Amino acid sequence: MTKKRISLCYKILTLCSLITGISMNLIKTTSAVSLISYYTLQSNSICAITFIWFVILELRNSKKKEYYYIIKGAIMICILITAIVYRIALAPNGFEMGALETSISNKQLANFLVHTLSPLLVILDYFLFDEKGKFKKFYPIIWILLPLGYIPYVYIYSFSGGRFYSIGGSREFGYKFLDYHMIGYAGVFISVIIITLVILGVSYLLVIFDYLMGKRRQ
Repeated sequence: MTKKRISLCYKILTLCSLITGISMNLIKTTSAVSLISYYTLQSNSICAITFIWFVILELRNSKKKEYYYIIKGAIMICILITAIVYRIALAPNGFEMGALETSISNKQLANFLVHTLSPLLVILDYFLFDEKGKFKKFYPIIWILLPLGYIPYVYIYSFSGGRFYSIGGSREFGYKFLDYHMIGYAGVFISVIIITLVILGVSYLLVIFDYLMGKRRQ
């Protein structure tokens, strides 16, 4: 089997993991809109849509242009945030996506797919199959727009009457760091600045790694 075929099969497997994880979380939930409004499911959904495009590119044997690498890095950072936050802050505290016992048919598998397996598969796709040395210095500035775009979404959703489950710490804004009622406007501002700097730091580490791997292959 050629590397192209292996890459295609891998991308299809990743897409299946993403779709299964999203579906399992949404099945039997008391409010699909509330659940899909969380960053976790949005990042998984963005990756699923993108991997449909990746599969089409593989089937067509299309040449990967610059915008491919911009998008690839963006979704990697997007879903990497999901995995890191879950592992460091949420999993140790017994976090589950479902607010009610009956909201998800198999919580453990659903959590594993959207927080661990799917993010891992998305990131490994780059390490295994993508040409290195393609990421440019300004890419992180573009990549950060995706996760930061979630912030205005939360406020628009909330001000439009939408409500979250209590699993994120705030029924009105999903997460405590976005709830100015809890931590004040200054608290929200400081939290967003810290998160922005962390994301940029991780993004530039990825660019440096990509540059070094590209040089090594040359």
